[in-house]
Amino acid sequence: MMMGYGFGGPWGVVGMGISFIVHGLFLFLLILAAIWLFRQVFRKDGDGEATALEILKRRYAGGEIDQAEYERMKLVLRNPG
Repeated sequence: MMMGYGFGGPWGVVGMGISFIVHGLFLFLLILAAIWLFRQVFRKDGDGEATALEILKRRYAGGEIDQAEYERMKLVLRNPG
């Protein structure tokens, strides 16, 4: 007859449970990091999220639209509907 604890000692089952939790948490964080990286790489606007008004200001500053069109669009953005 063998003497001893068996199955890895007195902390065998508990240690295995803790190991599963730690590995699961690591895998969860790894998946979150992959999602974050994917969103950063494939983001449509290269310099971050821009509001419609910021885009309108850039278009006016770049000469794509004139002042009258800028003012009209700004009014529409501030009072939609």
